[in-house]
Amino acid sequence: MKRKFLLTALLVFTVVFSAQAANNSLGAGVLLGEPTGVTAKMYISNNDALDATASWSFRNDLLYLHADYLRHFPGLLGRDLEPLTPYAGIGALLQLSDNPGFGMRVPLGLSFFIPDTQFELFLEIGPAFLLIPETDFDFTGGIGARYYF
Repeated sequence: MKRKFLLTALLVFTVVFSAQAANNSLGAGVLLGEPTGVTAKMYISNNDALDATASWSFRNDLLYLHADYLRHFPGLLGRDLEPLTPYAGIGALLQLSDNPGFGMRVPLGLSFFIPDTQFELFLEIGPAFLLIPETDFDFTGGIGARYYF
């Protein structure tokens, strides 16, 4: 079931965002951490992007979905670290299990585009505030890679 869902989610990401592929603004890849799954990111301007992930939480044994608006801050770390671009955002999360949950998340991360390639590496942490079925705090994070079409 987990494998079928992740493959279906990757296919959906590719189809839904395929219009962006012509200008290399759509990336798809994997996120390893808590949770682990497939991810897609679509740039809507030079510094703004939409991000979505379908993954499995091994810690909580449930399907985890999130979607975020991300703002990138190129050059914020200075000229020496220019290839690293910090970003921050806000988004929603959905946990699907016997007791589904919904909440907000605040992703913070670093993005690195490998020079002369279409690959992005990233590191992200995501404090989350669960609102349904009860108020709670959660924390997600991981490392990942995306290929831009």
